Amino acid sequence: MPAPRYTITAHDPAMFSDAEIAEGGDLVRSISQEAMPDDPPTPIEIVIATSREVPPRVRRWTFRAWAPDGTLGGLVDASIDPEHDDNPDVLDCAIWVARDHRRRGVATALLAQFVALSRAERRNRLIGTTADSVPAGASFAQALGAEPKTAVHFNHLPTAEVNRSLMQQWVDQGPLRASDYELVAWDRPMPDEHVADFVDLMLVMNDAPRDELNLNDFTISVAQLREDENELAAAGCQTWTLVARRRSDAALAGFHELVWCPHDPHSVYISSTGVRAEHRGHALGKWLKAAMTLRVLNERPEVTDIRTENADSNDAMLGINQQMGYRPLIGTTKWEVTVDAIADWLMSRGLEIPGAPAV
Repeated sequence: MPAPRYTITAHDPAMFSDAEIAEGGDLVRSISQEAMPDDPPTPIEIVIATSREVPPRVRRWTFRAWAPDGTLGGLVDASIDPEHDDNPDVLDCAIWVARDHRRRGVATALLAQFVALSRAERRNRLIGTTADSVPAGASFAQALGAEPKTAVHFNHLPTAEVNRSLMQQWVDQGPLRASDYELVAWDRPMPDEHVADFVDLMLVMNDAPRDELNLNDFTISVAQLREDENELAAAGCQTWTLVARRRSDAALAGFHELVWCPHDPHSVYISSTGVRAEHRGHALGKWLKAAMTLRVLNERPEVTDIRTENADSNDAMLGINQQMGYRPLIGTTKWEVTVDAIADWLMSRGLEIPGAPAV
């Protein structure tokens, strides 16, 4: 039964003051630290700066749960980009409940608000992610009847364990196995003369396995890419992009990207690696990853860990990563549940669904 002493408030995050953004950011940071305690927390000024970079067209909601003493016990966020809505029946759901406020019905009360919002926006499926290192999330997902759809791991490669000779071997073999290809570095912001072709190349990531998660292919525009670049720039982050290009016709065959942020200087994050189907069979993925790894070692000596995220079913990419020495860091699971199923679960616990939020 939801704890009646908690007060739920609804907000438009675009109207938040810096202090209000920081209040929610502190809660999310505490749970992120719980999931990965060895990582430095994101500075609050960066949380504020990136929140301010969300385009005005994006519709956003935040529900917050307040304890009787005025402390923030939990929150849930939602957003819809009306111009880029690839899955109009889905709403992503991320519920954050502080450790000291769990098992008091906070998540249940927040979920009821989220169901009301979902119905008002005609969304009939909710998707959320839990981390193995915070088992309370998976327990809650199972209790309300959500189904696990995709198993994913963050895998990492400590730079001290990189086999430099193997990486150099892959780089040296690249032009031999793919004689009509070259690697080109286009660090962000992406040059205007290449940005349209690169945005089209990014769609190769739709080939990544989704397992049982039924989603439409994502789309992206040049304007969205620029918005993403602005958000990263607001955090002071740098993105390195390496592209495999066919010499004979300048066709873009594949790409590999990583992000480095000054607030976490000892880690870099591989955001994407993909090769178009018609260009596979030339070991371009190995060439791209090896060349980028050597660049990190040579140009970012402060980095001690290279991280990437892979579906556990992505055998092709995992095969390359395992040869490089990557190993699991943290597991996550994507869950799905229908809005009607959650509503039934909530009502079975004596909780009525509120009206649509007035924000």
